[in-house]
Amino acid sequence: MNLFSFPLRRSPLSGAVTRGTRKRKQSGQSMAEFIVIAPLLLFVCFGTLQFVLLYQAKSTLDVAVLEAAREGAVNHGSMQAMRLGLARGLAPIYARQASAEGAAAALAKAQADASNFSVITVLNPTPAAISDYARPRYYSDEGVTYTEIPNDSLMYRDPSIPTTAASGMNVQDANILKIHVHYCYNMYVPLVNKVIYYAANVIGPIGTGGILTREPARPDIDPYGFPKNGDSLCRVKLVDGIKTGRWPISLDSEAIVRMQSPVRASALSDSPNPTGD
Repeated sequence: MNLFSFPLRRSPLSGAVTRGTRKRKQSGQSMAEFIVIAPLLLFVCFGTLQFVLLYQAKSTLDVAVLEAAREGAVNHGSMQAMRLGLARGLAPIYARQASAEGAAAALAKAQADASNFSVITVLNPTPAAISDYARPRYYSDEGVTYTEIPNDSLMYRDPSIPTTAASGMNVQDANILKIHVHYCYNMYVPLVNKVIYYAANVIGPIGTGGILTREPARPDIDPYGFPKNGDSLCRVKLVDGIKTGRWPISLDSEAIVRMQSPVRASALSDSPNPTGD
C-alpha cells in the first residue's frame, strides 16, 4: 500500500494556533495605527476645546462691552468708568473658584488685563460732534465748569441738523455713545494656543519644521518671529511665550447705548489706552 494514499489528519490545535497568531498580528497592527493617529486625534480634541473657549470668551466680551458702554453712559463718557465696567464683564473668564476669594481674584485679573491688554475707542460722539455741541456748564455744588454736550430735554430740542454742524449730526445723535473694544484674550490650551497664535500672526512655516521643532525668531532682529499680520497690543516675544505659555489672540466687539448724562470731553480721555510694545 502506498504510504501517501492515506488522508492526512490535521491536528485540532493547528486552527486555534493560526487564529491566535492572526489575532495577535491584528492587535499589533491596531496598536501601531493608534500610535500613529493618537497625536493627531489629541490635537483635534485640544483644538476643539480651545475654539469652544474662544467662543465663550467672545460671548463674554460682547456682554462686557455692553457693560462698559452702560458705565460710560451714566458717567459722562468716562473712559476710566468704561474700563472698570469692561473688567467686571470680563471677570467670568478669569474665574477659577466658586467663592468670594475666587471672585475677587478674577476681578483683579480682569482689571489688570482691561488696563494693559484692551483698547477702548469711542466711535461716537466724534470730535466733530463734540466741537459742534459741547458747551461750558458751571456746577455750583462742585465749583467746577465742564465742557459737555447737553443731555437734558432731548425730546424737545430741534432734531434738525444745523448747517454749521461739521459732524453732520443733530444733538440727539451726538448723545449716542458707541464704543469699540479691542481685547487680547490669552489662550491656554497647550500646543493649540501656540499653533493658533502662529497662524493668526502668520509667523514662520506651519509644520514640523516651524512651530514644533524650531523658532523662526532672531532676537537680534525681531524677537517676535517676523509676524506678517502682527498685532502690536496682542503680540508677545517668542521666548517669553515659550517660557510663560502666554499666547494671546485679539477679539473685538462694539456696543451702542443712549447717554444718560452729558458727555464731557475731559472724561473721554481720563484713562489712556495701552500702546502695546
